[in-house]
Amino acid sequence: MRFGAHYLPTYVSQLDGSVNHFYGLMFKQMEEMERLGFHDIWVTEHHFSGYGGTIPHPPTFLAAVARSTQRIRLGVAISVLPLHNPLEIAESYAMVDVLSNGRLDFGVGKGSEAVEYKKWLVPQESAAVRMKEATEILCKAWSDDPVDFSSELFDYHDINVLPKPVQRPHPPIWVGAAKSEDTFQWAGKNGYNLMTLPYMYPTPDFLAHNVGVYRNALVEAGHEMKRREILGKFHIYVTDSLDQAVTETAPYLKNYHDAHRAADPSRMMGNKRDLVSQMEQGFIIAGDPQRCIDAIHRWREQTGLTTLSGTFHFGGLPQELALKNIRLFAERVMPAFD
Repeated sequence: MRFGAHYLPTYVSQLDGSVNHFYGLMFKQMEEMERLGFHDIWVTEHHFSGYGGTIPHPPTFLAAVARSTQRIRLGVAISVLPLHNPLEIAESYAMVDVLSNGRLDFGVGKGSEAVEYKKWLVPQESAAVRMKEATEILCKAWSDDPVDFSSELFDYHDINVLPKPVQRPHPPIWVGAAKSEDTFQWAGKNGYNLMTLPYMYPTPDFLAHNVGVYRNALVEAGHEMKRREILGKFHIYVTDSLDQAVTETAPYLKNYHDAHRAADPSRMMGNKRDLVSQMEQGFIIAGDPQRCIDAIHRWREQTGLTTLSGTFHFGGLPQELALKNIRLFAERVMPAFD
């Protein structure tokens, strides 16, 4: 199984220090992850709030990480393509692939924050079409041929985008999919890898159904399942017991969720599981190492996950606890899946 780390940074200034210091904390964690044998580092794109807004331009951040690491793969989960000019995205992320010597994984998606569409003045109702067409344009831009593409949204003719990525024909493409079966089907039809958010589902069966839609589309399009990855993203906290995990993470997970609510006060958050229920049911992977191992096994068996991306640092969690969490996971959990 493949293991990575997911950064949707919920910046808490009184706990994390200056933004410059906050970046330094994350860089240190990522360098430690490479030493410990993690496969991937993922950063996500958000804007205009403490909910991820301190990394509004992931390729800049990933380029910095590329210069202090040598092996670990660097991904965006996801680039919100409908908010951007696809040619600019092609240029920016090709630079990351070049600077990292071919270590980029490129996640695409529509994003989850309606308020960001409003502030960017982009109509959200066109998000699905924009995402699909932009992905097609990106693949053309990363090829050796000029971009020629015409639609109601885009009109490009004989444009040579530079630089070209190191990975040919292009970096691996992942699709962030939540509840729309159309997105799961589109990802499968095109042979892309899949990224999911298991905590969004009432039970693992719901996710398993959508993964089935993806798998069926892969097969119907003639793609090999064994060469595709299915990722699940979780908050993770490894410690001595479930009770200790609840006690130590409660204030910081509250900060994380408070930052999400503050990003869009008009949003209806819906009924959410309480912290203990999330951990007991495995929607947050937490507790002693064996408990975490068992939870990952269940998700893998029930939904077919092949890779797991963990948020180990959240809501102003102190650096010493974040590093302890990362090290315990690498030393006591990951070896169970060798």
